[in-house]
Amino acid sequence: MDNTVLAKKNMNETNRIWQEAIEALIDPSYGMDEEESAAYMAKIMAKLKSGKNLTQEELNYLRLHNQQLYMTAMRVKYQKEALKNRLKSCKSKEEAQEVIDSATAGISKNDPDKEYIIAGLREVEKEFKKSEYYTRLPDKKEDTERKRLLKYFNDNNEEVTPIAELLDELPVFEARA
Repeated sequence: MDNTVLAKKNMNETNRIWQEAIEALIDPSYGMDEEESAAYMAKIMAKLKSGKNLTQEELNYLRLHNQQLYMTAMRVKYQKEALKNRLKSCKSKEEAQEVIDSATAGISKNDPDKEYIIAGLREVEKEFKKSEYYTRLPDKKEDTERKRLLKYFNDNNEEVTPIAELLDELPVFEARA
């Protein structure tokens, strides 16, 4: 009987050690006192309010300690990714600005996460406008149409005729569904 009791104590001790090791791996605040934990949460809040990306460690902390804010952070993350993807397909700076304006205008004034989402979208805008891709974009949509037309004539070894020049000067209309 003594062996059984001793084996149970060893098993409980082993389980406790494993549980602590797992918590230390999962919870970034493991071993922090209340003051350090509060400072860590304040740091995360500041990053979220400024639109910066949260690390996986910070997201794990929120998931474990503040589910509501975790959901907000994930929502912001997905909105930012969606805007980045939409900006990749823009053909002009004008179109990129329209996409950004549309994304920010699409957020309800009653949305409880509006402050965080707007900050995140502004951060994406700032990063995008610093990119080399953005600097190479033409200013207006018409510039891309003109380049496309000139490329067509050059690729087909055709001369740019007066009719082509006339077509180049005509306004370009886009039909939207």
